[in-house]
Amino acid sequence: MNELLPLGRISKPHGLNGEVRVFLYSGNLDSITKVNRLFIYQKEHEKPVEFKITSLRIQNNTTIIGLEGINTIEEASELRGSIVMVDKCDLPEPKEDEYYWFQLIGLNVVTIEGKFIGTVKNLIDRVPQALLVVENNEKEFLIPMVDTIVQGVKLEESEVIITPIEGLFD
Repeated sequence: MNELLPLGRISKPHGLNGEVRVFLYSGNLDSITKVNRLFIYQKEHEKPVEFKITSLRIQNNTTIIGLEGINTIEEASELRGSIVMVDKCDLPEPKEDEYYWFQLIGLNVVTIEGKFIGTVKNLIDRVPQALLVVENNEKEFLIPMVDTIVQGVKLEESEVIITPIEGLFD
């Protein structure tokens, strides 16, 4: 096991045969369709437990997953609220000029002129466009992930390059 990354949270059971509904932290539902195992973290356990995925489907922007060994609604109910994690090594390699959101955490945000703005602390994705949560010693900024503002991501240089619009830092 390499590095476990939080992918979402189990919201509730689905049906009578042990399937669960998973609320994904990212709006990109494709990320989960490429993996065949998940790790479920419950507060009462010391570490996450590995489960093989037996079924997975997207229904009305909701991910419904069947897990090996979870066969009843009662067993699925016990997982409610648990964190769903994926091993970083199980994720497919992103295409050129693509990246996973977890790769943005910790990157420096700089203007196209090279002025340091802050560091990416988090991302928010349940709005019309994703937002970078950027902090520096003085303030926190929400920067929309749109092409007119975000000019590029350079993972090798640990930078997100932006062209600020008027009022962005007010």
